[in-house]
Amino acid sequence: MKLRKIDWLLVVLIAMLANPGAIASFAVMRNTSIVRAKGSDAQQITPNKIEFENDQIKVIRGFLAPHQKTPLHSHPYRFGVTLTKNDLMITSDGKTAPSKKDAQQIFWSEPVTHEVENVSNDRMENIEIEFKKDKGPGLEVKKDWGKSSAKGTADDPVPVEQEPHHRVIFENQYVRVLDVVVGPGETTLFHRHSIDNVPIILTGADNRTQFAGKDWTPTPAKAKSVGFIPGAAKPYVHRINNQGSTAYHVIDVEILP
Repeated sequence: MKLRKIDWLLVVLIAMLANPGAIASFAVMRNTSIVRAKGSDAQQITPNKIEFENDQIKVIRGFLAPHQKTPLHSHPYRFGVTLTKNDLMITSDGKTAPSKKDAQQIFWSEPVTHEVENVSNDRMENIEIEFKKDKGPGLEVKKDWGKSSAKGTADDPVPVEQEPHHRVIFENQYVRVLDVVVGPGETTLFHRHSIDNVPIILTGADNRTQFAGKDWTPTPAKAKSVGFIPGAAKPYVHRINNQGSTAYHVIDVEILP
């Protein structure tokens, strides 16, 4: 049975009165897009979740169910990481073309208005960072960071981009992206973070972290999780030890001022 729009709103209002906590759920529903799945009359909801937002960026976890298609929508400049394989058909400016990416790939996108269809039988999931400040078209730069002369101790840490487990794989005027891999039993040098960063964890591990002047603290990492660390306002020095049996792999996205 389908409810008319006015009937649906009445149901929501009654639920709010009966349960004030429903207001939060309604707020989440309001931010979702309702679309139709190919070959099905059932409506599906694409629960694009805002993981973090400030005056500079918006971090979004985007989902598409199998054979689900979004309505026409727009993005500003953005950086993304695929958490699953992407097998998509994208329509923009009246043209439709396939777009395929493997899981755990990074991508940069200029502003775009498009429709996106997941043509796979599997769910798609990505993390995307949208930029609110327009610095013009993304211009990739390549730098040779070389080796740091610092000792990598708590008193003499290396810059994060020169720590051996951290490899810069992409940089433009919006982001500097570090591919971080710490194998089982390995420990990074003490290194300094002084820029806001968004860690996107690809594979979890049983880690522990030691900040300069502090004891080791358990910091287990969960695959597909994402966070935000205000390194610009609160620079920090730490090192990471992987005490588990699986490699720790994270894409650390530094948000350039």
